[in-house]
Amino acid sequence: MMNPTRRALLSALPLAAPALLAASAWAAFPERVVTIVNGFAAGGSSDIAARIASPRISTALGQTVVVENRPGAGGALALAWIRRQAPDGHTVIIADPSSLVIAPLVQPDNVTYRPTQDFTPLSIWGTTPMVLVVAPDHPAQDVAGLVAWLRAQQGRAAYASSGIGSTPQLASELFLQRAQAADGGDLAVTHVPYRSGGQMLEAVLKNECGFGFSVLSSAAGHLRGGTLRALALSGPVRSTSLPAIPTMAESGFPDFDLITWYMLLGPPGMSAEVQAAWSAAMATTLRDPATVERLVQSGLDPAQPSPPAAAAAYLADETARYGAIVAAAGARLRS
Repeated sequence: MMNPTRRALLSALPLAAPALLAASAWAAFPERVVTIVNGFAAGGSSDIAARIASPRISTALGQTVVVENRPGAGGALALAWIRRQAPDGHTVIIADPSSLVIAPLVQPDNVTYRPTQDFTPLSIWGTTPMVLVVAPDHPAQDVAGLVAWLRAQQGRAAYASSGIGSTPQLASELFLQRAQAADGGDLAVTHVPYRSGGQMLEAVLKNECGFGFSVLSSAAGHLRGGTLRALALSGPVRSTSLPAIPTMAESGFPDFDLITWYMLLGPPGMSAEVQAAWSAAMATTLRDPATVERLVQSGLDPAQPSPPAAAAAYLADETARYGAIVAAAGARLRS
């Protein structure tokens, strides 16, 4: 079950006071084209979310909004770059927990930004569960069947992820830990990291790896087309877009709650006026029925409009939560 703090932070929250949206704020921002940076290659889940929402954001801001892909180091390069930009609101980023929170935990020597201190949280964009997928002809018909199959492989099986320290790897390691703890038997499975979620899904559908967790919005097309088969979702509830897929909790893994979220952030030091302008634009976008419908069909559950303070509180809560999960997973997340 989702913990109360996370549920409260994702529920409907009042927007920042309208008084913050003073005329002077609109005179200063936006003055030119606005860029939403995405730290991953085109076609990934965050890229899809940004491109679906950007036209409505553009209308709300009254200025052209472009999405710019800056892939590298699992999204960390883009975040490091954003941290150095001017805090005038014209350059922001859509980020997920793997790049924003997990990377500094598992690669402290290479990723030196601090999630809760080096950025300005602006709005929670939305959430999506991960989905445990196998190839259509895989013998496992459910999660219990997959565990039995992995044990029968006696160390020869592998799982795919979209990179070292990614949320899909974290979900896989949590699944293997829970499965092994259930009966104490050894469950040795090799991790095979890929450069992108698309490559990871390709490896699973070709049976190069026995399973993998994917962000639902990335796997939805494969699932609807039958090129991959879903066994369970990592979140606490079923998806509204693919309601037939059971949760991990329903599949014998209670309290398995590991979702991916997307957050809009800017460089540190953004003014209250610019933050309020972005908050209002995102609120308009997340209340737009056509935009919401497209986000839902992509596998993303849009968040309720939230002011920057709520986004900051959610980020602090998730940073602490992921820190505990990473500590429990140990060195496996670095290989």
